[in-house]
Amino acid sequence: MPGLELAAISLGAAVARAACGVWLGDHRMAAEGGASVIDQAAERLTSARERRRFHRIWEEAAELVAERLLALRELRDLPPNEQEAAILAVRETFEKAALTEEDLFKQDLDAGYLDRYLRAQDPGRPVRAGLAEGAVRLYDLVLRECAAYAIEAAHALPGAGLAGMAELLRRDRQILDEIGAVLERLPERRGPHDFERDYCQLVANRLDQVEFFGVTLSESSRRYPLSVAYLSLTARAARAPDDLLAADQVERVLARSDRLFIRGQAGTGKTTLLHWIAVHSARDSFPDRLAAWNGTVPFFLPLRRYVSSELPGPEAFLQEVGRHIALEMAPGWVHRQLRTGRAIVLLDGVDELAETRRDEVKRWLTDLIAAFPRARYVVTSRPAATPEDWLAAAGFLAAELEPMTPTQVRAFTHRWHEAIRSGCTTEPERAEVVEQEEGLLNALDHHRHLRQLAGYPLLCALLCALHRDRRGQLPGNRMELYEIALHMLLERRDRERRVETQPVVGRTEQMLLLSDLAYWLIRNGWSDAARADAIDRLAAKLRAMPQVKAEPAQVYRVLLERTGLLREQVEGRVDFVHRSFEEYLAAKQAVDEGDFGVLQAHAHESQWHEVVVMAAGHASAAGREALLGGLLARGRDRQTPRAHRDLLSLVALACLETSPERSPELEQNIRDATAKLVPPQGEAAARALGRAGPFAIDLLMASVPNNEYAEVLTIEAVRESGDPAALPLLARFGPDTRHSVVDALVRAWPHFDPQEYAARVLADSPLHAGELTVNDARLLPALRWLRRLTHLTVATASPDGVAFVRDLPALRALEVAAAPGPLDLAPLAGLADLTTLVVAGDVTNVRVLTELPLRELAIGAPGFYRLGGAELAALQMLTLYHVASVQPLGAAVLPALTRLDLHLADGWSEEALPVPARLDRLALHFATPPNLRALRAVTGPVLALHHHGRGPLDLSELAGRENVRVHLYRRSAEVLGEATLGAGSLVRSAWEDGVTSR
Repeated sequence: MPGLELAAISLGAAVARAACGVWLGDHRMAAEGGASVIDQAAERLTSARERRRFHRIWEEAAELVAERLLALRELRDLPPNEQEAAILAVRETFEKAALTEEDLFKQDLDAGYLDRYLRAQDPGRPVRAGLAEGAVRLYDLVLRECAAYAIEAAHALPGAGLAGMAELLRRDRQILDEIGAVLERLPERRGPHDFERDYCQLVANRLDQVEFFGVTLSESSRRYPLSVAYLSLTARAARAPDDLLAADQVERVLARSDRLFIRGQAGTGKTTLLHWIAVHSARDSFPDRLAAWNGTVPFFLPLRRYVSSELPGPEAFLQEVGRHIALEMAPGWVHRQLRTGRAIVLLDGVDELAETRRDEVKRWLTDLIAAFPRARYVVTSRPAATPEDWLAAAGFLAAELEPMTPTQVRAFTHRWHEAIRSGCTTEPERAEVVEQEEGLLNALDHHRHLRQLAGYPLLCALLCALHRDRRGQLPGNRMELYEIALHMLLERRDRERRVETQPVVGRTEQMLLLSDLAYWLIRNGWSDAARADAIDRLAAKLRAMPQVKAEPAQVYRVLLERTGLLREQVEGRVDFVHRSFEEYLAAKQAVDEGDFGVLQAHAHESQWHEVVVMAAGHASAAGREALLGGLLARGRDRQTPRAHRDLLSLVALACLETSPERSPELEQNIRDATAKLVPPQGEAAARALGRAGPFAIDLLMASVPNNEYAEVLTIEAVRESGDPAALPLLARFGPDTRHSVVDALVRAWPHFDPQEYAARVLADSPLHAGELTVNDARLLPALRWLRRLTHLTVATASPDGVAFVRDLPALRALEVAAAPGPLDLAPLAGLADLTTLVVAGDVTNVRVLTELPLRELAIGAPGFYRLGGAELAALQMLTLYHVASVQPLGAAVLPALTRLDLHLADGWSEEALPVPARLDRLALHFATPPNLRALRAVTGPVLALHHHGRGPLDLSELAGRENVRVHLYRRSAEVLGEATLGAGSLVRSAWEDGVTSR
């Protein structure tokens, strides 16, 4: 075994050197021989200590490879001498190879290609080494295995060059652990020619990355690992099965069918989803929900590759993932995967083929399914290119990817930055990325136009990348940001992805046509238009554009299918996907046409607010002065309705953000006109902000209320919107201890998503010293986010009873005022701090009360009676409702009880009332006066009588009894025998301040 170990370590060293050569990508260095590549690389380092550490890293990498080799089962089938001979022969092959061919340094290098290259560099090695037949088979297996090890190790290393070497020295332990992990993740090879494993390894390495097209970015922002950055999206299934929500996680939708037709607007993550499926299929690593998809083989087919060629047959399915590996594929291998149902066919971008070829795609796919019905199929397209039922006849479940929610945007932003952090070389660099993430999230909180863009993964990634590449700063003016995004959507993204569009319509022409269409819709107050009307509008514009040779209907299809800006959500009707781009384009057209009067006349209307704001950005300096001056003039005009005046001033204030140039006098006039509006100083100002709609949120975010009343008015101003964008603003006030502010925040809660509001706004609220009353059952599941909640009153019926308390371990007091039926107390078990419980109705599982440290309990007498003699050792105060007899009073042992309140049922006529000896206060509540003789023997405690009825109360039976406190709740109630009561007694009327006492 020592000889075999030494042989394995020496082979490991040769594999490590090959990995180093592939990693460095230096043809000249590699050409001088693999044995010296590590020495040559080390010479680039400046100190002897660094060079020693560099050598030690590769020595440890060699040991990782050796460890993996010694675990191969095939070694056990041969005698030790043949094992050692085969391994040494593989080492010789590695050491003889000069890594000089350019393809060896390509990103999509696969193990099969490296294996063939090594054999070509050292032909006939098994014969020259005198290997027996079994040892030859082992040689073939180990050589192929080591080729895979070299590729995986090279992929696990940081970027090449001096920067990569420096990072390797700084993160040596982490990187070596990563190499060990990727080697461990490789599935066991089933022979020297295990094509499936080589193919899956290549798919995983090739597709486990996101590449950004269409924007000039640094390499690190342009390409990053998918497995780190991926975020589960939401899909809305058409005719969803019963076990799916209308909008559900896309993985749940995938699990529901073997044939999925995924539609989504530009930038919603369709291609990324297919890459994610391919990588998990290749690595056999689907989550539990998709466990049935493990053991599959993915085939990713981007249809844009077949724009000018025939659609592929199964034998050509491997063209996308590597041009070398298909040479080793056994005849019929793809067919076998399809026929046995192990294949997942991932067909990306039906919309990226010409409209004339889409029926051809459908026929091709239908024929493929007919031939291989057991395989899985996932197809993607933009909605404009294909209707929802396009593949319904073939048994496809159709689903459409939804824009991201604000919570998903925050998660996406975190994952994107996490992916960037994974490639950082130093702790300061990682800290900088953390700071950039926090800065971008803060910017999203403060700016509505960023939130509107961020709902789509493509545009959210654009924001992340631009923010990072500009060192934590987005373009200072939103106009520049929209220009960058439109350039990407209208031209660069398709061009860089090599998507051919016919007919060709240039970016300038697209901007002119889309701007005209957007302004036409806004000016008419339409959210969408009939397709025929939109084509007619384009035709009128195209008459002045002779350079565009295509027919209006053809141009319409290009704008609909390729720009990512238009859609037909309803068949035959077109609208803009992104409202923000529609407003930007409409504003441009309004300024180009000189329609400043139109903009001023409509500025108070909510659908025109952002158009006016961006028109200020498009306008010349003179045009801008005229526009904003006109807004202020309308705001001062007494003929303008009062409700509109403040709105016009607010719109003028919002225009300052997009105005790169304005006179100091104009700006001061705007500031003066809005001084009492932002932050609001009165209810009228709050109402004006509320009417202003979402754009007012940004204005409020930029302001600081200077007193408690202004804070409350700010909360009231955004409450009715229910816009999640207001949550960061409201979260500012979350820690406030002032009662009016806490009350305003709690009143606003039902107007927003309960979970998100609780998590972001109320999580650290002190409430009222931990106390909260909930009147809306929708809020109960969200209580778990309130870290300082200790005393809860539930004033609404909940279909789930008190199940929500399982998430409230710190709860000390609970009052449940209403329940649709008997309340199950079982969820209270485990509330170790619960000392007060009030339940008005009937209960079940009452014995759970014995497990709680209760000091105060209010409960129905029937439920209490079911305690059956159990002890409540800490209970000091007990209230029983619906008391019809004295029986419940003996239902529990109450050694610490000092106060007892009984709510008597009508007709209660007990002759005696047994009470605990230590009692210092007994209170009776009744509508019909009970037999008071039963109280004669109760001489110790204070006796409180609460008369809720209208009839007379005769106290003569208590003549001479001291410390009797009578409370009357009806004006018509009459007290008799009051004068006979002993010292310390009094009669109090709840409906007046007068008190009679003795």
